[in-house]
Amino acid sequence: MKSLDEMPVNDAIALYYEKHHALRQGNMTKLLELRSKCPELFEKEKDAQIRDMIEYAKEFQASDRYKELRRIHLKEKLTIINNEIIPNE
Repeated sequence: MKSLDEMPVNDAIALYYEKHHALRQGNMTKLLELRSKCPELFEKEKDAQIRDMIEYAKEFQASDRYKELRRIHLKEKLTIINNEIIPNE
């Protein structure tokens, strides 16, 4: 498997959540599977980096700038549909 540094961010975050869910549930088989799949996930530094990345993303999503960018993105996707069957009043 790819190193955590080489894999897409979404995949690394998904593995992080899988690991912590297995820890809360006490699921040793899942933890062993994850450890063999991606041993870096169990390093303190990598765990802290991913946690910080998630916290930063959550803070950014709450910001006004994110909301503005989201509105712009949605506005670009919207199109006007002209319906000629129903006359405009």
